Amino acid sequence: MKSAAVVLVTLVLVTGCTGDGPAPDAPAPASASAGGEPAAEAEDPAGSLASVGENGDWDVFIEECENPEQEAMVQLVTLGDVTGDGTADALVARTCDASTSYFPSTIEVFDGASPAAGAERVGKPILTDVGPTDQPWVTGMTVKDQVVTVTAHGTGSDDSNSCPKLELTYRYRLQGTAFEQVDRAAVKSAACLDVS
Repeated sequence: MKSAAVVLVTLVLVTGCTGDGPAPDAPAPASASAGGEPAAEAEDPAGSLASVGENGDWDVFIEECENPEQEAMVQLVTLGDVTGDGTADALVARTCDASTSYFPSTIEVFDGASPAAGAERVGKPILTDVGPTDQPWVTGMTVKDQVVTVTAHGTGSDDSNSCPKLELTYRYRLQGTAFEQVDRAAVKSAACLDVS
């Protein structure tokens, strides 16, 4: 019985020293970040913008505010193919911080096939055509069949910037190199709508 126990212990020790498994202090594989999430390069060897996803550091890519005293802020990020090339593009709703009321949103679109280190914009930012009148504050974005649908709160002609009362829905489609509005709907609210 003792010899059987010795043989068993010997087998366990020999098996544990074969080097088949990783060493206890071995570093994590290169494809994982410190948080355990796959790195962008591991998902897409080309390092394209599509691999960055919704959780990327989009503050790096968006335009700065015209007023240097204002800071550009990302509101929402949505992925969807607006160019029709089969790769998800990134739609980034952004605004500028404001000490009173709010600053209207715009949506910058980045080509998902462009390199992550040098994101390429697609067309002029969406909502610039309605910004001066509707003063839209983006609340949602979707992409279906290359059509971008945007929901927002905004102001009518008799509303103040501190109390927007329009629930807005816009639809845009990329035509050549520019986004064209294909639809706009507005519903008036009795109460002020949230823009925070």
